[in-house]
Amino acid sequence: MANPEHVAKLQEGVEAWNHWRNQNFKERINLIEADLQNADLQNADLQNADLQDADLQNADLQHAQLQHAQLQYAQLRGAQLGGAYLKYAQLRGAKLQDAYLKYAKLQNANLQNAKLRGAKLQYADLRDADLRSTKLRGAELQGADLQDANLQGAYLQYAYLQYAYLRGAQLQNANLQSAQLQNANLQSAQLQSAQLQNADLRETNFSNANLSHAQLSTVQALRANFSGATLTGACIQDWNINSDTRFDNVICDYIYLKENQQERRPYHSNFAPGEFVTLVRKISETLDLIFQNGIEWEAFSKSFHNLRVECPDSEISIQAIEKKSDGAFVIRVDVPPDSNKAELEAIFKQQYETELKAIDARYREQLQAKDREIEIHRQKSTEFFEITKILASRPIAIENKNTMTEAPKYDQRHAQFAGGFSETVQGNQEGGNIHNYAPENKQNLAQAAAEIRALLDELAQSYPTQTMPEKMVVASKAIEKIESDPNWKQRVVNAAKVGGVQALEKAIDNPFGAFVAGAIEGWQES
Repeated sequence: MANPEHVAKLQEGVEAWNHWRNQNFKERINLIEADLQNADLQNADLQNADLQDADLQNADLQHAQLQHAQLQYAQLRGAQLGGAYLKYAQLRGAKLQDAYLKYAKLQNANLQNAKLRGAKLQYADLRDADLRSTKLRGAELQGADLQDANLQGAYLQYAYLQYAYLRGAQLQNANLQSAQLQNANLQSAQLQSAQLQNADLRETNFSNANLSHAQLSTVQALRANFSGATLTGACIQDWNINSDTRFDNVICDYIYLKENQQERRPYHSNFAPGEFVTLVRKISETLDLIFQNGIEWEAFSKSFHNLRVECPDSEISIQAIEKKSDGAFVIRVDVPPDSNKAELEAIFKQQYETELKAIDARYREQLQAKDREIEIHRQKSTEFFEITKILASRPIAIENKNTMTEAPKYDQRHAQFAGGFSETVQGNQEGGNIHNYAPENKQNLAQAAAEIRALLDELAQSYPTQTMPEKMVVASKAIEKIESDPNWKQRVVNAAKVGGVQALEKAIDNPFGAFVAGAIEGWQES
């Protein structure tokens, strides 16, 4: 318990207290568990005072002398400590939520397990401070000096550390998820196994830092400096870097491209000199769209087309399609190195989900299918040759004048990739099928087909065409080429309108013709 005389003297005011302290400088100050809520203690001399478990909530301690003070487990929520001197102070377990500590002097202070959530620590001096396991979620540490501070296991989620000086800081196992670290200096910092997911690391200096096994998923690391840093075992899933991100003399034996130590690169060995930089540069220019439960190609086609329309200034194209051993699909998309891949992915996913809902609604209406049937259809449709089998096995009853007849089967040979999707119904039409076979129309259609066939033949010489995904890449390249030339696109659309898409497909006479014809039909509809 606090010494009543000390409490009473302090309540006389700071001027009287400081004068008494000057006369009794050898006396041990006992303010243990003292109730000092809302007290005005500006410039108070509390050096070496024992304030353990004291209640100092909302107290004004600005510029107070608290060197070597005992503040373990003290209640300092909302306290004003701006410019206070807390060098070597013992603040272990203290509650400092929302406290104001701007410009406070905390060199060598012990803040283990202290609660500083939302505290204002801008430009505070925390050199060599012990902040192990300290709760600093959302704390404002802009410009703070944390050189050689011990922050092992500290909780810094959403903390503001812009321009903070963390050279040589111990941050092993620290949680820095979604922290703001723009322009911070972390030279030679120890960040082994630190969690930095979603952190903003733009222009952050990590030179010679140890980031082995750190979690760097989805970080923004544009223009960051990793020169001489150790990145062995780090996870770099969807991180965003650019040509100005530096990797000179990086030390890295292997990396993980997915969280939970998935997708190790290299698979079994270690990187040879220069291989790591080559890999990350390649990753910076691509965006991986991952589909764990198969792809609904119609939804993909429309979503990808919409993505390109919404981002006209970004050169977006499909590089490759890969099917994993677990059945997941990865579509690798070329994007400009400086593009915001997270934003592009979010735009695509939103579009894709919207298209899935529209397709599900349409199939419920047309096929009168149950939810499980729609899910089976989507999974099966990842194999192009299965689409026809699935839909052909489901007849639909439609009204033909006064009688009900079985509807014709769906023909999805025109399902296509990266350019729209066409779904046609084959069947008898009362009065006969209508075709326009004028000589000039035949000539226009033949000319359009010849141009497309020549393009497909040319692309087949440059790209492999052994597997279905490889064939789809060739088709998508052809579609992109035609779509990029407005005059060419208009010619083939006109030819298809007059002569028919199916006739055009037949005239193309190429294994990839169905995909291109599907795109053309999609352009007609749009």
